[in-house]
Amino acid sequence: MHSSSKGFNLIGYATSPMGLGEDLRSFAAMLDHLEIPFSVIDIPTDVQGQVSVQWQHMTTHDYDTSVFFMSAMECQNLARVHPQLFSQPKRKIGYFLWELPDFPSQHTAALKLVDHIWCPTRFVQQAFFAKSRQLTLSLPLPVVQHAPTGRNFRKELKVPAKAFVSLYMFDLHSTLTRKNPHAVLRVFLEFANSHPEAYLFLKISRWQNMGTKALGWIPKHPRIKLIKDTLSPGELTDLYNSANCYLSLHRSEGFGRTLVEALQNGLHVVSTDFSGPQDYLTPQNALLVNWQRADVGPKDYPHLTEPSWWADPDERSAVQQLEQAYERAKKGPNTQGQNDGAQFMHEALASKYRPILKTYLR
Repeated sequence: MHSSSKGFNLIGYATSPMGLGEDLRSFAAMLDHLEIPFSVIDIPTDVQGQVSVQWQHMTTHDYDTSVFFMSAMECQNLARVHPQLFSQPKRKIGYFLWELPDFPSQHTAALKLVDHIWCPTRFVQQAFFAKSRQLTLSLPLPVVQHAPTGRNFRKELKVPAKAFVSLYMFDLHSTLTRKNPHAVLRVFLEFANSHPEAYLFLKISRWQNMGTKALGWIPKHPRIKLIKDTLSPGELTDLYNSANCYLSLHRSEGFGRTLVEALQNGLHVVSTDFSGPQDYLTPQNALLVNWQRADVGPKDYPHLTEPSWWADPDERSAVQQLEQAYERAKKGPNTQGQNDGAQFMHEALASKYRPILKTYLR
């Protein structure tokens, strides 16, 4: 293998349809845009190979800097199985995610596996820096807007063209307590009682290996439509285009990629006013939901070894904000959201990234 310092080794879930995989893919697309070469090590998952990738500047070389796109704890597991990934490169960067205000002291050693930490929001940056005191940069990743394929989800799901459609997407391998789809269902059902034209689209990922009862908690309701297929990036754009509103009552998010995608696609966003999305959701581009502080249960979040907390969204506030979204949707798309979502395009982020990446390519 040829060795060169001028590039990056990207290590993560490159071909898996999951948020951490999208983190790697969007960073690769950014490097492609900046014409910086990189190699990719694709870590196996239960859904590996479901996303096809094609980059102009991908090589099979080894570079001096490796970037790990995973949680710090997954990085620790990887170091046990493949220690050479951590001994060979001169510099190691962890593009790490965490979704609570505190990072457990017990896992600080996982942060020390890398020289520098990058993360998508100030919320995550504060959690890591409080424990590790190593260089920790808040660097949002690009959120790529993919061209639609022309699928008409309203037609496929027999939903009237003039209906008011709310959308929420979640991965069953994420913790359901954190994603909080049960609250989305309660808020939608209350709103739908007085709005016969209201529908809810629930896009569910990675449910296949969870057993037949995995979706049993979702009520059978003629205006709640489940989308369980694995969609291509362009089909996801079609799905956003089929909705008027994105309804996220998460208890905490590290970044919240789907919220950015919803803004970019002009949806009216109703969201808990807490955690990572506070970097980009404002009263001007979103309808923010009040919350109370609540303790995280011992089984509510993986790798949690000490007490922590997150938001418990106020469902009455959420119903009121959904009512506002309904009124705003009558006037057209969320143009302020589209403008603000554009800050996550490659072109907009390239100027922020270029000087930082150059320091690693010397």
